[in-house]
Amino acid sequence: MANYLQNTNHLLVWPVWKEVTENDLFFCNIGIRARYNMTSKELLDACLDAWQLDKEKTYRLCLVRAEQYIDIPINTEKNIKEIGIRNGDPLEIIAC
Repeated sequence: MANYLQNTNHLLVWPVWKEVTENDLFFCNIGIRARYNMTSKELLDACLDAWQLDKEKTYRLCLVRAEQYIDIPINTEKNIKEIGIRNGDPLEIIAC
């Protein structure tokens, strides 16, 4: 894992499925590898794969910051660095 983060394009994010955090089943986060040049759609797909969620449903991502929750635009050409996601950021996966 340490070698992965030596590349300046690589980061780790911690996605959590909102339905898990709303009940007593939540035990831990799942950390996933990401790249700053990924689109938000690619990041969402990686989060869905990590949690093995049904891709037939619609989801959105929310960036969890101490002062606020920030919706991550999915249908955009911006990469996740331009959106403002940083290494170690927690994300919330929300079913629409």
